[in-house]
Amino acid sequence: MYRFKLIFFFIFFTSVHPLHGMEQSVIFTVDMNKLLKFSNFGISIAKRNNLARQNLQNENDALEAELLLEEKALSELRNTLNTDEFRTKAIEFDLKVSAIRVEQATKEEILVSKIRKEEAEFYTQVYPLLYELVSDRGGLVLIDQRNVILWDSSVDITDDAILLINQVIKKSE
Repeated sequence: MYRFKLIFFFIFFTSVHPLHGMEQSVIFTVDMNKLLKFSNFGISIAKRNNLARQNLQNENDALEAELLLEEKALSELRNTLNTDEFRTKAIEFDLKVSAIRVEQATKEEILVSKIRKEEAEFYTQVYPLLYELVSDRGGLVLIDQRNVILWDSSVDITDDAILLINQVIKKSE
């Protein structure tokens, strides 16, 4: 609640001009998620990450199928092996399954970390463009729409920001 009061106080006292009518605003909003989702740069990041996720899922599916076959073969051996031999093979299988789970979980953590890093890099490269866009319009404050309760659509620069990102950051398309 304190945060919202602070934001309201900041907006109220930093707004030299009202947000309605033909007058210019010093406060603008942007949908940061939309920048990532709809800019060419963000789309290329999402495609790479989705492909990496799909590759990991395919690997997990193949390992699962392989382990199911191995488990079935082990179950069939239960009738032909003595108890000690079967127990040894069952323990080996369980250890193998546990090791694979740990390995795949580690790969998932690495992938999630990589995705977060790429998204952070996206925002790092986009911030100067947002600053330029806001400055060109005489703005002093840019607020992510997730932190705003109400706003006039005339202060939303999201679509213009996407166009600017697409023009400036072409290397990642």
